[in-house]
Amino acid sequence: MAVKKKKRGRKKYAKSAARKKHAKHAVTKKRAVPELRDIFIENRAFKTLITSAIEVYNRETNGVMLGSNTMKEIKGGKARVVSIKEVYPFQTEERKPSEVVHGNVAAFRRVLRTISSFESEIVGGYHSHPHPYKYVRLSKADVESISEDIDAMAEAGQERVKKGWIEVLLSIKRKDYARAKGREWYICDYIKRLRCHVRTRAKVGYDILLSAYWVYPKPNPSGKPAKKTEFAIKEVGVYVPWNLD
Repeated sequence: MAVKKKKRGRKKYAKSAARKKHAKHAVTKKRAVPELRDIFIENRAFKTLITSAIEVYNRETNGVMLGSNTMKEIKGGKARVVSIKEVYPFQTEERKPSEVVHGNVAAFRRVLRTISSFESEIVGGYHSHPHPYKYVRLSKADVESISEDIDAMAEAGQERVKKGWIEVLLSIKRKDYARAKGREWYICDYIKRLRCHVRTRAKVGYDILLSAYWVYPKPNPSGKPAKKTEFAIKEVGVYVPWNLD
């Protein structure tokens, strides 16, 4: 009888261990995903984004965005958004029509350390795709570049971006007109995206389509250390104040 009790005890312990292992595995599957909020671009930040894309046309622009989580009145209701309060365009980049890279890595790192010294929080970045562009979405090369920037910013003390990064894409095209007209600008709402038109000269203008994407680490159900972090991408809505002072 003593032997049987001992066997039953082993089975009971083994079953209990299996339950614990299963429970641990279940918790790992529910690894937290960042709250994928829409973004609200404040007045000054919006103007900087548009001007930055037009300035270097037909090359790519890029930079970082500073902001925080907040509540905003959007379309008649309160919404939880990430407010983009400031934008900093990188000034020492190597720019091409289809690529932009950190031309001066030391200068790039100085920017990150300075922003951290001011106790400002980086929530993501932005770049442009000048016409002709094949599609309006982040490319594989874009995501790889974002991954490298996340690592660099985390080293500079910007921990937030490790959980999730917001990338604003500005797809920009120059427009030439036959009829002269005064300077003007306007915005069109395309559900999640925004189109901004700016006429800079009598017969020259620019169309910029703004779209925003969360880039965040994919959940790792196994719980085992991965050789390389894989990222998921989710497009979210872009909002701006209609009355830009």
